[in-house]
Amino acid sequence: MKLHRTLWAAAAALALLGAGQLVTSADPPAGAVQGLSLAAGQKDYLTQEPILVTARLRAPGGAALPAAPGKGAKGTLRFEVTPALKARPNAKPLPLEAQGADLPATIRTYDLVEWFQFPAEGSWTMQAVFEHDGATLKSAPVALAIARPAKGSKEQNPVGRLHHLPWSNYTANAFCGDCFDLVKQWPDSRLARYAHYWNGVYQQNKKEYDKAIVSYRTAAKYSGFVLADHAEFGVIECLLAQKNTAEAARQNEALARKLEQRDGRGAASTVQLLSRRLAAQALSARRD
Repeated sequence: MKLHRTLWAAAAALALLGAGQLVTSADPPAGAVQGLSLAAGQKDYLTQEPILVTARLRAPGGAALPAAPGKGAKGTLRFEVTPALKARPNAKPLPLEAQGADLPATIRTYDLVEWFQFPAEGSWTMQAVFEHDGATLKSAPVALAIARPAKGSKEQNPVGRLHHLPWSNYTANAFCGDCFDLVKQWPDSRLARYAHYWNGVYQQNKKEYDKAIVSYRTAAKYSGFVLADHAEFGVIECLLAQKNTAEAARQNEALARKLEQRDGRGAASTVQLLSRRLAAQALSARRD
């Protein structure tokens, strides 16, 4: 018990250190340039591959990015696509972005395949636009291209195995096994990293925590994977669900420190804020 208190106290210290930042994290340092940036993990995509982009906001006045394109409590975000694409109905934010929708995140990740009806191939430019208190910020445009896998290529069968797009459908109880088959039959596919992550989400929802931890940890090992932080936080949630609070605290502290070192103490990604909130909740529970 003493070890648990010590570990959670250390993690909670990080949360309390950033507590003021939960309100002012969108305020840049004096002299900082305001702006909005948009970054994609790559330029070229396979048909049906998620198009994960990360928006970063630097703006005064408590502005923050919404979990989904559209109007949020602290600003409105939209994506301008050229050539234009139809919006996908019933789109959903990424799981952790939805979980942290109430947090004042200035760094958020979006899956454009969720929000737009991309055809099987083509080229586009994407620009993020943020509006808050009468001010408008625009990111530099990002170019991206989608191509069908060549016949007989190693990606033809993995792409053909996917049926339930967008990928958020893989969280439903109607999960048909696409992602499980993909990582089993084609572990070297570039789609495997996404499949491991969504396997973890599905297994966590089904309370199969041991399996979910394995899937999340596998996803987190992919170098440069945009959802690696999301996967690491998924592991922490599963450990807590298993009442393994000591290990959850240790990993939460490690994740918080890694994100702070990478993005800076003043940055506020959704995963950072969720990690701080988790540590603060643990401290509050122990006080009670």
